[in-house]
Amino acid sequence: MEEPWMPVVAGILDIVSGALGVVMGLFMALNLHVARAIQAAPWFSPHGGTLPQMPPIFFPGIGLAMGIALIVLGVLAIIGGIFALRTKAWGLALAGAIAGVITGRLMGIVALIFIVLGRKDFQKA
Repeated sequence: MEEPWMPVVAGILDIVSGALGVVMGLFMALNLHVARAIQAAPWFSPHGGTLPQMPPIFFPGIGLAMGIALIVLGVLAIIGGIFALRTKAWGLALAGAIAGVITGRLMGIVALIFIVLGRKDFQKA
């Protein structure tokens, strides 16, 4: 019997797009803190003093909130990719592929197409 390739490819794409989403979410969540730490470091300034003050941010928590949302979606995409590799729980693999569309865009779209087209491979597993 032939091994189903569409769920395997979709699972790999979901895991990669989920990992990218987690990394992007970490960068977004920590961006403000890292920028403030660099600004406060006297060794960073080429003039020996401190850097000019950062402009005020209208919504200081929006980067943190968006970062946490991307991390959650990335983890969901990774979990869905694992279930797609195992060809079990089509609904969870589909949810992971949808989360992969948000986090990994093109890879997530291809994974979503392969999950939908490979549904019959999930039902026999």
